[in-house]
Amino acid sequence: MLFRMDQLLRSLATGLDAVEKEVVGATTNHGKRIAVLTAAMGNYLGWGNEQITSITACGLLHDNALTESLAENQRKEIGTEFLAAHCIKGERNAAHLPFPSDVKDFIKYHHECANGWGPFGLRGEDTPMGAQLIAVADHFDVEYKIKDWQETDIGKLMGIIRQERGKVYTEAAADALLAVMDSPLLRSLRDEHIDKAFDASVPVWNADVDAARMMEIAETVAAITDYKSKYTAKHSLQIANRAYWMANFYGFDKETRAKIYLAASLHDVGKLVTPVHILDKPGKLTDEEYEIIKKHVYWSYIMLKDVDGFDGICRWAVTHHRKQNGTGYPDLPAKYLEMDFVSRMMTCIDIYQAVREARPYHPSRTHRETMSIMWEMVGRGEIDRQITEDLDKEMAQFTGEDGDVPKPTQPL
Repeated sequence: MLFRMDQLLRSLATGLDAVEKEVVGATTNHGKRIAVLTAAMGNYLGWGNEQITSITACGLLHDNALTESLAENQRKEIGTEFLAAHCIKGERNAAHLPFPSDVKDFIKYHHECANGWGPFGLRGEDTPMGAQLIAVADHFDVEYKIKDWQETDIGKLMGIIRQERGKVYTEAAADALLAVMDSPLLRSLRDEHIDKAFDASVPVWNADVDAARMMEIAETVAAITDYKSKYTAKHSLQIANRAYWMANFYGFDKETRAKIYLAASLHDVGKLVTPVHILDKPGKLTDEEYEIIKKHVYWSYIMLKDVDGFDGICRWAVTHHRKQNGTGYPDLPAKYLEMDFVSRMMTCIDIYQAVREARPYHPSRTHRETMSIMWEMVGRGEIDRQITEDLDKEMAQFTGEDGDVPKPTQPL
């Protein structure tokens, strides 16, 4: 499968930036800003196109494990142990992506400082240059919120860089940032200009991946999304596993099964933008809160619609709250409202998983209790009768407490 990996990562960065802003107070468009800064510094250092592609991707995804680490930390104080955990997990997640050049330890060591302060106690100069560039860009943006500075402040900003040189920032990274920091670059980092700057800075990354790698990418995206809420820690992965199982049952070819797995993994990526206090609310949602919840599908659409090579995947991912009788949400362009067979299957699987797993507003349910609710929906013309019948038979064989379907060990 051929698709634009840089566009997919940009979409993920939109969601990750929303998480960072919500839980740790990072600035808007933080990931894109790190990508633009690292691209500028990489170009100054004479890096080639593949290296620039890789460093900007790591810049976008440097905090990709934030949701997982926050979930395990139960949102306690963010200290050294937390920083180390999220760096290790982030490095692990990034290993599943087909980078065009070596990025080992770029994400793992992006919090190490020149003077040895950092979660791993390493001197910054002893870490890869990619980690040093991400570290200086990340710290500079988080600490000084550079999107809010005016071009006339360039001298003051450069003074800060010189002051931190050899302390927080390695000399090499500080010198690279000083070399590229000018008024046009500073202006490009403002929210109203950052998308244009990102498009101009980040090389096109066409990824041609086989089914196995596609599924690894899917699992990484699903984990990032699911950890946003403690109640959905395995929601997308289980929908992906069930969707793959049913796709195999229906005889789809290997690549189509992998695409279905990827679409299922991405279906709730818009929840990264949804406030966690609404996702985790134990009681009944207000009308306003329910409208915010419903917007997650719209955000999934916004984040996926412009990824070249994702037409079918986007449709399968964003129509899972549409019903075949025309009800459901959200309102989408006409070409995305076609309820083809896979779309109808995804709707049924999403309902099955959401009804069966524990949520703030209902306990977990057995297979039979879940199917009772789904058969009522069939009676109202909301979901496909044959798919529901097949899902009933196939899912009944998973008799564990949660009825979990194991992930495919390889494309069947």
